[in-house]
Amino acid sequence: MKSILLSLLFLTSTLLAYTDQDIDGVDDSVDLCPNTPFDVIVNENGCDVNKKFIGKLTFQIGTDISFDQISDKTTTLNLYLNYNYAKWDISLSSSNYNTTNLTSPTTSEDDLYLTLGYLFQYDQLRTKFSLGTKFAFMDDENTTRDNDYYTSLNFDYALNNKQNLFFYYNYTISGDSNTLHYNNIHTFSLGSGYMINEHWYSALAYNYSDALYQDTKPYRSISWYNVYTLSKNYYLSCNYAYTLNDSTYDHIISLNIGVVFE
Repeated sequence: MKSILLSLLFLTSTLLAYTDQDIDGVDDSVDLCPNTPFDVIVNENGCDVNKKFIGKLTFQIGTDISFDQISDKTTTLNLYLNYNYAKWDISLSSSNYNTTNLTSPTTSEDDLYLTLGYLFQYDQLRTKFSLGTKFAFMDDENTTRDNDYYTSLNFDYALNNKQNLFFYYNYTISGDSNTLHYNNIHTFSLGSGYMINEHWYSALAYNYSDALYQDTKPYRSISWYNVYTLSKNYYLSCNYAYTLNDSTYDHIISLNIGVVFE
């Protein structure tokens, strides 16, 4: 009788341990392509056998425009490349910063970011943990700066199939230059988004970031983010931020276009 009970307990625990949310016949613990459509034929890894390559590649290009009634306008050209495979993703992004001044030469600064992330998912809650570094390329050839190192957590909770709550936290260890010491930075965003229709997602958020320079007030803003899918592979995004302090620009507008290959 004891051996029968042990066998039943083992069988029950085995059944409970097996989960297959996309019903493709591959256990979620080894499924490298989660959320595969029901009618798709998959291989032993749970991935579409007709896929040209495993994973998803995203490329995005855009610009940030910062302005107010006092300071010179600043524009930033942003390039973003991300490769996603199962629950892992790696991204490479570049930011070129330019300040236009009618009375002095234009100043610029280039930054390159490399980030590795892993996604944890528990029912309605998605949590992404990331590690990365920023390589700073100063415009002045006589000025050098150490790399930044950062870690972040992104929590996304689905209230229903249309609305979500999200919280983002980042901690950056700032690299110093040969002329300045920079503060380490805590950054967070808190907000909620809503799927207005099948193509348009919109979100509102409160944003906070410590100041990079000594004796400077933290950055605080309210932002309105929108993304619109043009098709299965193309999308547009737009973000407007209104700052709540006097230490930076009053208005920041971001415009991006992206393409997804999978």
